[in-house]
Amino acid sequence: MKNLTLGLGLRFLFSRKRVGFVSWSAVMAMLGVAVGCFAVLTAIAVLNGFTTELEDRISGFESDFRIADVSLNIQQQDEIRSALASTPEVENVAFYLERKGIVIRDENRQLVSLKAVEPEKLGSVYHFIMESELERPLEKSGIMMGTELASRLQVKPGDKLRLVSPTSGQLALGFPTWGDVEVQGIFRTGIPIFDDRVCFISMEMGRQLFRAGSDVDGADFQLQDGAIANEAVEKFSAALPEELTITSWRDHHGILFSAMELEKLVGTIVLSLIIIVASFGIASTLIMLIMEKVREIGILRAMGATRRKIGRIFAFQGILIGGVGAAAGLIFGVTFVLAQMKWGFLKLPETIYLVPAVPMTLSVGDVVVLISVAGAVISLASVYPARVASRLNPTKAIQFDK
Repeated sequence: MKNLTLGLGLRFLFSRKRVGFVSWSAVMAMLGVAVGCFAVLTAIAVLNGFTTELEDRISGFESDFRIADVSLNIQQQDEIRSALASTPEVENVAFYLERKGIVIRDENRQLVSLKAVEPEKLGSVYHFIMESELERPLEKSGIMMGTELASRLQVKPGDKLRLVSPTSGQLALGFPTWGDVEVQGIFRTGIPIFDDRVCFISMEMGRQLFRAGSDVDGADFQLQDGAIANEAVEKFSAALPEELTITSWRDHHGILFSAMELEKLVGTIVLSLIIIVASFGIASTLIMLIMEKVREIGILRAMGATRRKIGRIFAFQGILIGGVGAAAGLIFGVTFVLAQMKWGFLKLPETIYLVPAVPMTLSVGDVVVLISVAGAVISLASVYPARVASRLNPTKAIQFDK
């Protein structure tokens, strides 16, 4: 009986008798589902690609994890070094001072975040693209800034600037500290909040400018290549005093990544409307097919076919139309994404996006979710026509005049 259901479904769908328009309707429904699945799949891959690219840039700029928002004294710094020595998965640490300051170039003033680190840590813990390479290590009187800030200030390597730091103890008295620096390097991350607001100075300059003693404001850590982040962080945390709490770069940019996840969800829902609209095409095709086959349905009912059997015949046709379309869209979509990942034929202006081609990333989970959603929509689109066919009165159906 199962083979009979499939056979009748295929015969009804591809019958040559008065079925030209129905066939074209079925083809258009298949095409609609295919286009919808392809669009959703590629959109998810692009959003995943840009999210991954953003994660890489932020993690490179901000280190893998950190101890922040706490004043670390000499003893705590030594304890961190001891924990580092006992955790080979954590490769390096950079202690830093970070305060707000003002950069002055003639009449141009910009509020920035000044991050003071040991110069040798700039290449080992922090990683970014240099617009102008450092000819020498960052000196006491040197400063590195992002491309957007350099453009605002209209400066280039070798230009002189003045830094002003309204330290808390002196601000009330109206005596901020200041220091003259030279632009030694200009970096680019492609992230406006970094390129427009963050400057690196030497730890020596930071202690002088901020009137800081031996304490630091936090510590950034770099994992070894291939280290499993969660395991390494857990092991490292166990070796630290309880009062020191580790946070990741994701914790500091949670709002940004939540917004990107919401954007991905909204985009997926909007593009999924293509599949939903195409599903109406499947339902319409089945209704027309039922109208073509009313007498045949009546004959089958008179010969003993149950309502469920009739319903299954037309449900199978709907699932077949939608399934073929979904499979075509998914196969073409996955092939397109993999080709873009390998060859990058969709190019982007690298000066704007910092990547030469549209980044795409696809996971098995994304494909499974899309298959589930498409399958559910196609099944629902097939239910109503199947119920209509199953409820036809056999006597009236046989007497039906087309």
